[in-house]
Amino acid sequence: MKEMGDFEQKVQIEYPTVWRYKVIGEDAKKTREAIESAAKNLPCSVTFSKLSTKGKYQSFNADIFVHSEEEREEIYRSLKKHCDITMVL
Repeated sequence: MKEMGDFEQKVQIEYPTVWRYKVIGEDAKKTREAIESAAKNLPCSVTFSKLSTKGKYQSFNADIFVHSEEEREEIYRSLKKHCDITMVL
């Protein structure tokens, strides 16, 4: 059985790396534009992932080349606060 301390360890990520964000929005074009804006000219690939059951939401995989943890987190915050994005995972 694992001890509680095992869950407190931080995952080690080697940078630079391609980081995948799952981004959900209502309007495909606006969601894609928001992703490209948050990527700030970094190498980025956006691919459609899934349409919600009722067709209101669409999810995309945004693979963005990041150089550091700070840059990765900054992009996440930028995506999360964007008015055309419903959710970021």
